[in-house]
Amino acid sequence: MRITNSMMTNNVLLNINRNRETLSLYETQMATGKKIQKPSDNPIVAIRALKFRNNVNEIKQYQTNAEDAISWAGVTEQSVTNVTEILKRVRDLSVQATSDVLNVENRKNVVTEIEQLMEQFVNEGNTTYAGRHVFSGYKTNMPLVFTETSGDTYELTQSFSASDVEKTQRVVNSEIIDVNRIRLGYTGISNPDATSLIPPFTAVNTMNAADPGAMTPVLGEVNFIQDTGELIFHPDDVSSIPDPLDFTYEKTGFEKGDLMPDHYFDGQNLTTGSVFTVSNEKMLYQISYSQQMSINTMGYDVIGVDLVRDVEELINATKSIGDDDTLTTALQEDLLGDVFNKLIGKMDGHIGKLLNTRAEIGGKINRLELTINRLSEDNLNFTDLLSKNEDVDYSEVIMKMAAQEMVYNASLSASAKIIQPTLLDFIR
Repeated sequence: MRITNSMMTNNVLLNINRNRETLSLYETQMATGKKIQKPSDNPIVAIRALKFRNNVNEIKQYQTNAEDAISWAGVTEQSVTNVTEILKRVRDLSVQATSDVLNVENRKNVVTEIEQLMEQFVNEGNTTYAGRHVFSGYKTNMPLVFTETSGDTYELTQSFSASDVEKTQRVVNSEIIDVNRIRLGYTGISNPDATSLIPPFTAVNTMNAADPGAMTPVLGEVNFIQDTGELIFHPDDVSSIPDPLDFTYEKTGFEKGDLMPDHYFDGQNLTTGSVFTVSNEKMLYQISYSQQMSINTMGYDVIGVDLVRDVEELINATKSIGDDDTLTTALQEDLLGDVFNKLIGKMDGHIGKLLNTRAEIGGKINRLELTINRLSEDNLNFTDLLSKNEDVDYSEVIMKMAAQEMVYNASLSASAKIIQPTLLDFIR
């Protein structure tokens, strides 16, 4: 086989270009620190790199979610703690007010402090995190309590069971009597829907607390007390109360600090036409690959209707006592100590419920902290795998580059010896 100068030249150039290409590859790896520059360089490495990068990005997003969730829970926990401390102070004041040494004026002073505490208490319901109300479920743009006076009319439906019937005492016709009642969500209500009570009862009478017979309904009838927000039953009719009982009524006008019905009842805002239902609206945070956590606490688990009504009744009972020396006033004074005493037991129940809520939030925070720690470890592991998959070993590349540089120089030297001067070189 005849080897021509042209063939030798082409082979020399081909070999030199191959060596230069390999040398360029090592130089690029040195400059970028990556094994490949495009997927076609090594499809397997490229696919694994995409998977690892996706895993790292997911973990970072989960970390962000978990950190946001723990901040939300921290704000919620602090608010619940504040509410608990307020209720403890209300309980302490109630203990003081049960003392027979205190007269009505002293107890009114106690109630004045309780009113201030309750104003701060309901304000805790409007706690926000990053501009979102934490106790409003999905309605994060809507406060839990009214921030200003509202003249809207609501139609509300409350559900009761037989256990919601409460026995209390009232002063009627200069004597203390027992009253069986179901307490509704608000005072100053109207337009009862009697269909849920008739039958078994024959009539639902709309009255005010001061009306004759308001606290002593006729057998087989129910008295709907508008100003105090109560259903009054004859003692012999208590066993006839439907169980469950869904009772509907209307409420027009709300003061600053009143609970917003949208978060507590099923009903409709007759002024705006909006319809709402009460539900456990869980705000779920994705904190891991297949793990979600409900991070919010509903307002009715912190500031309940019964809690607000308990304190409201105490305040009204204290303020309603006059300065005269009538027998009715004396009996009201006697009952006031019992009202404070009952509030102590009710406060214990409300505080116990809040402590359970705090424990639940604390458990969530502990779980989130453990999750964040695990995600940090996962992030390190996948980042390490990503580095091993696509990052070069500099010591290895330097060694290969030095060896390739020697090969390249050797090829240049060999080429100079192979391609000898020709007659044309001398003619030039």
